[in-house]
Amino acid sequence: MENKAKSQTAMGITIVLFFFILLFSYADQNLLGPFLNPQLQSFFGSIDEDLVPKMSIISSVFMFLSGVSMVACAVLADKTSRKWICFGGTSFYAIFSIGTFLIPDGNVGYVLFFITRALNGIGMGAIVPTIFSMVGDTARPEKRTTAFAYINVAIILGQLVGMLLGGMMGDIWRMAYLITGIFSLLLAIGLIWTKEPKRGGAEKEFQSIEGAEYTYRLKKEDFKKIWTNKSNFWLITNFIDCIPSGIAFFLIFKYLEDIRNMDPEMITLIVLVAFIFGIGGALVFGFLGDRLFKKDRRAKVLIALICNAFPIVFFIIFLLSDYILPDGASMSDALSIPGFTIAMGSLILLMFVNQGVGPNWHSTLTDINLPEHRATMISMASFMDLIGHTVGPIIAGLITAAFGLQAAMWAAVFFWGLNVVLWIPVFYYIEGDLDKIHEILHQRAQDLLQSQKNEV
Repeated sequence: MENKAKSQTAMGITIVLFFFILLFSYADQNLLGPFLNPQLQSFFGSIDEDLVPKMSIISSVFMFLSGVSMVACAVLADKTSRKWICFGGTSFYAIFSIGTFLIPDGNVGYVLFFITRALNGIGMGAIVPTIFSMVGDTARPEKRTTAFAYINVAIILGQLVGMLLGGMMGDIWRMAYLITGIFSLLLAIGLIWTKEPKRGGAEKEFQSIEGAEYTYRLKKEDFKKIWTNKSNFWLITNFIDCIPSGIAFFLIFKYLEDIRNMDPEMITLIVLVAFIFGIGGALVFGFLGDRLFKKDRRAKVLIALICNAFPIVFFIIFLLSDYILPDGASMSDALSIPGFTIAMGSLILLMFVNQGVGPNWHSTLTDINLPEHRATMISMASFMDLIGHTVGPIIAGLITAAFGLQAAMWAAVFFWGLNVVLWIPVFYYIEGDLDKIHEILHQRAQDLLQSQKNEV
């Protein structure tokens, strides 16, 4: 009993480390949007809209290299230790974030910033598949969405911390990268003394087998078998879902500053409130996913579909709201303007509902894949998402330069609608794919029992 308690305590410490590693890595990733104008001023001496594509390409290269690294590290993680791959990736990106503090102004600074962000992307690619795979092995399927909800809270908080640092440290933007880098390096060092979760340890088929050890690992021939689960194709190849957020997150600060005449401090406060509601949404819809999954195995997919669809309405209301704040307007002044109140209310509701997608998506992807395939499949799905995040800022930059900020923001609505359509096949295929996985796990459990009997 005492050993079990110690094991649970050690695992709890490991999960806390995972939480904060994700938090600071996502904070680092989300600094570019808030720092768009300060960095344009530092590197080019101007905040002209024609210069926006120069920064959007940095974001896109970061995302692309992160995705390539993610797939490579995930395949390795499904064969070897996930903890040590996570340690290496976190340490690598942290070092280059710390180095960003030393970058000078001007064209030379721009080139160096381009290089450090590219290297940051390679390091960060190791983090998501390893952590999500290990979290999947700590929670049983009926509680898995709630577990991923807490991990998604780390991502949301990281995005929030990034935007808050961006709002508070505009003129000293290098300091923000130094802060995220130092904390990430300390957390990476903490991983050295943590315990890696047992692969497949949370599956119900193995719960009742005393001393069971899941020895299956990813093999070359598995790559063909993986795609026999039709839900995998739609969950993984749908990179469209990240294009709208890629556009919106990249431009939101500049849009509210330039089009709505909003002070950076007010934008930071609004973003804070919206992200707090987003955290609530992740937890609420994560809990609902697990609760309804017991009654209907399509429930997680249905919730994810709804959480993708309704934000389109809120985003349209946000864009259609007619207001321009007077110079130096306080929050009380702004709230007296109906258009502002409607727009900000829509933004908050959008965040609350849309953040319900993450935990249900990650839980579904884990449920329909074998334990030795999960890091690889999560990495492939995340790589496709990164393509969406990469394409989003490129589209945002090009449309902004050609047609202006408002046109670029409206482009997000089109991609959001297309994304909803691509979720419908998953709802149709999910039950059959779940049956296939549990049939395989049941047979493996029987084989393991027989093997133990033979040894006796």
